[in-house]
Amino acid sequence: MGNNEWVSTTLGELVDTFGGSVQTGPFGSQLHAADYVSEGIPSVMPKNIRIEEIDVEDIARISLSDAERLKKYQLAEGDIVYSRRGDVEKCALVTKNETNWLCGTGCLRIRIPKNKSITPYFLHAFLSTPVTREWVSRHAIGATMPNLNTSILRNVPIVVPPFDSMNFIGAMWIKLNRKIILNRKINQTLEQMSQTLFKSWFVDFDPVIDNALDVGNPIPEALQSRAELRQKVRNSADFKPLPADIRALFPAEFEETEMGWVPKGWMLESVAKSININPGVKLPQNTVAKYVDMKSLPTQGYSISDVIEKPYAGGAKFQKNDTLFARITPCLENGKTGFVDFLDEKETAFGSTEFIVMRGTTKVHYSYVACLARENNFRSHAIQNMVGSSGRQRVQNSCFDSFYISIPTPSVMSLFAGKVSSYFDKMYCCNVENKSLTALRDTLLPKLISGELSLEDLPDLANQTEPA
Repeated sequence: MGNNEWVSTTLGELVDTFGGSVQTGPFGSQLHAADYVSEGIPSVMPKNIRIEEIDVEDIARISLSDAERLKKYQLAEGDIVYSRRGDVEKCALVTKNETNWLCGTGCLRIRIPKNKSITPYFLHAFLSTPVTREWVSRHAIGATMPNLNTSILRNVPIVVPPFDSMNFIGAMWIKLNRKIILNRKINQTLEQMSQTLFKSWFVDFDPVIDNALDVGNPIPEALQSRAELRQKVRNSADFKPLPADIRALFPAEFEETEMGWVPKGWMLESVAKSININPGVKLPQNTVAKYVDMKSLPTQGYSISDVIEKPYAGGAKFQKNDTLFARITPCLENGKTGFVDFLDEKETAFGSTEFIVMRGTTKVHYSYVACLARENNFRSHAIQNMVGSSGRQRVQNSCFDSFYISIPTPSVMSLFAGKVSSYFDKMYCCNVENKSLTALRDTLLPKLISGELSLEDLPDLANQTEPA
């Protein structure tokens, strides 16, 4: 492989040239379900494989002794991990953060020792191009459940460009993926901030308890445990009270209603009465509109992915700022919920018949509704009230008659809406940017890899990128 040559080869030839390997992870007989532990060495499974990174959400772990026993399956920086079955076309690059983790059951590991001819960044970029992903899918074994093996991976065609082009492609690949990951992390932080504020103000009533404690007002017995927990927080060295002007918007006492205690001047009302559930929206048959299916709803956060357009032929209809809530098992238990931020004003879209559409009203802002849909007590109530045969249970609209929410004064609702809406706006901007970055990554880089474009065609972009 020369510095100025385009070289056609296969993954297997590359691996053999540099003394690497393509190997499977441990089989089930080597690592049983009972062997996984709550704390230990992470084991990368197919569900953890993402193009941009290894997803650590709910990652499995093994003991130190098992990790030592299965040392031959350890991961090292620069390795590439594939799934052996299912979504076999995607692969993830191992960074220094995942060094010494385990290549788990159901995975394959590609390892090429460090050399001057090919970088792991370029190789991962090449294996992630649409052409290569299609090749892997086409050669996988099995129609209903595609399976991958070492022989198939070794036969993957690889084209290695001249050194400068390879370095540039690898650097751009990493740069774009890191920005996508950063935007995702920003969104996760904003989502957590939204949920934390919602719980503090409308579930735990922290500002009201603070005011009551400060003026010496009694705390109802039903709320004593919350007050005790709050007092511990107040006594901590890093406690920061709300600004005085914000605290002044909250009452300093509670009042009892038929359904329980609520901050004085607030209302306790059922979801059915306070929020618009499955609002009526017109969308004529066969009208081409944006469509969201169940797999597009996230299990965490709010960002809806893979929105397409197709003629309307039935399904849940929704508009901008609505919240989509999965009503069927196991989607509800898995957390499927999304916020509609991709439509224009008054534009109507549609989706799965298994969506419940939740819309804000004049007294309950849409940001409150979105946070409520992610609140643990609300989700538990919906899950416990599912009806139907095993495996096909659904939430009925009637379950919202018996779940009550605290509705604050308009001034508090407006303050909450202002804060959380700004978080949602930022999340939307990050999502839009990620779509652009993904499109750039998945269209421009393959053209560079194939030779359709050269560095001379992209002087500005090339000058902005340092070698990986």
